[in-house]
Amino acid sequence: MKIKLLLSALVISAFTSINGTVLAQTAENTNIIDSNKITKDVKQTEKINNIKKLMEITGSKKMSQQVMNQMIAGMRKQLPQVPQQFWDGVIAEYDPNIIMNELIPIYAKYYTNDELEQIVAFYETPLGKKITQVMPQVMQESMQVGQKYGVQIAQTVLKKLQAEGYLPKK
Repeated sequence: MKIKLLLSALVISAFTSINGTVLAQTAENTNIIDSNKITKDVKQTEKINNIKKLMEITGSKKMSQQVMNQMIAGMRKQLPQVPQQFWDGVIAEYDPNIIMNELIPIYAKYYTNDELEQIVAFYETPLGKKITQVMPQVMQESMQVGQKYGVQIAQTVLKKLQAEGYLPKK
């Protein structure tokens, strides 16, 4: 009886030791996985914060608002019968944070965190600050040139279409 009891105790002890070792290894692996996940999450958060900082430094939100205002101004010219109150409502509903959040994955796709840190560092230099200061004017003037050129191209294409008989002549 004592032998059976001793044998049972040894079997239970061996089984418990084996399971304890397996469980300990599983727990260790889980900790490795969790710490890797935590490290990855921290790096991802850092990258997102750098993207947000870059967008803030470059004035992306402000430019987004300016583009929205220009678009509304163009629509107002085309639709003069629409009251100002309507346009004010459209502008009030616009949330530039929505588009900023949509842009984060695009930046994340093309830039590493290290590159983002370098870009942010550049924009914090005097030259980088100048670029962000004059960029809205450069963009606005560039858009005007692009629109003018687009009108010229459209007129040329229409004339060619008329000359070749694809459109009736005026």
